[in-house]
Amino acid sequence: MDHVVSERRGAAHSPGGPRRVAITGLGAITSLGESAPETWRQLLAGASGLRRTSGLDPAQHPCLVAGSLAPEAPTPRFLTGKTARTTSRFARLAVEAAGEALVDAGLLGDDLTPDGAAWPGGDWVAGGAVFGTCVGGTYDDLLPAYDTFTARGPGRVPPHLHVMFPHNLAAYAVQARFGLGGPSSTVVTACATGAQAVGDAFHAIRYGRAPLMVCGAVESDIHPFFIAGFAAMRALATDANDDPPAASRPFDASRAGFVLGEGAAVLVLEDLALAQARGARVYAEVLGYGTSNDAYHPIAPLPDGSGAARAIRAALADGGIDPVRVDHVNAHATSTPAGDLAEAEAIRAVFGERAASLPVTAPKGAFGHCMGAAGAIEAVITALTIHEGCVPPTLNYRTPDPAVGLDVVHGAPRPLTIDVATTNSFGLGGQNACLALGRVTA
Repeated sequence: MDHVVSERRGAAHSPGGPRRVAITGLGAITSLGESAPETWRQLLAGASGLRRTSGLDPAQHPCLVAGSLAPEAPTPRFLTGKTARTTSRFARLAVEAAGEALVDAGLLGDDLTPDGAAWPGGDWVAGGAVFGTCVGGTYDDLLPAYDTFTARGPGRVPPHLHVMFPHNLAAYAVQARFGLGGPSSTVVTACATGAQAVGDAFHAIRYGRAPLMVCGAVESDIHPFFIAGFAAMRALATDANDDPPAASRPFDASRAGFVLGEGAAVLVLEDLALAQARGARVYAEVLGYGTSNDAYHPIAPLPDGSGAARAIRAALADGGIDPVRVDHVNAHATSTPAGDLAEAEAIRAVFGERAASLPVTAPKGAFGHCMGAAGAIEAVITALTIHEGCVPPTLNYRTPDPAVGLDVVHGAPRPLTIDVATTNSFGLGGQNACLALGRVTA
């Protein structure tokens, strides 16, 4: 199989063949920090971004904990003035994370606009974007406008409403701000959204539809109505309102539900040959991408993990990767009793006996479940894990669950040289997605 992978990688440089795809820029805004480096530092340090949410009535809301951002976040850098005022919060988060990623990739000049001299790929406008979100501006813009409509009449509906809340406005805002006129799409696949956005962007470059893609996902979702919906499903952790950092406990025997988070993450993907030609730093290479659906239940995962396993196998097959080459798994693990166990079953189904000794991490213990943004945030974390040769610990993993039976990294970061890592994202509606990332070796 190594020979097959080498052939595929070599063929990626041939004219007309599939292209190799590099990750050259990272941006993130999470409850741990307003940048990818700060999020990474805090994750390695075992910090928590979970806190008690203000403004919720304990008599009405059983879960008072969230991985929320400050109300004034993000700190404006790339959007200001009227444009910022008429851009929804979720789209502003996307633009700020995208700007960070493009600066990190060395593709913006001192004036924070595209630096044509730094880009050897030809026409910058050929670059595109794929973004994802579960709720867009529904809670930030649409609900308040509806309240105004019912209380004061149609004449007081904001004129910018229909260019603020729709889900595709994140991709638009990024492409308009940075002059990217190429492929454009928006992904809405529940908690698999972020991974699918990265995967779709990866395929756009791999198959020659664009030389560069800015991709990721965003969620602005800490609204009492949104929280109430998950509380009604009894999906949220309710046993740590007085100890917020302990609320999310992925894979732990005491796990009791997930904690909502919000944030954004963006990756800059480039044709590897072009990235190398300009001397770009390459964090990792995107090797494969797969999706599947459980086709079982809108909320509950297949207990045997077979639907998720199909997505993992599809990602490995997409990259021509033998499972024995995978050194690390970034797990979806939201801290729910059924979901974490189903994922453990999926990992066992794909990796067999190696599953028990394969280092696994679950970052949601630190910043909560950021819904559509989760897969993109964890793709950023996985790229950094490969680049830094260090697996971040799983926060709050103290009591192993024998039914899980995985090597969950906890307590401290674990140094590890990683050839290939997978990152999983599974969501409501049976949605599953997996990305395979790896070190650039040639």
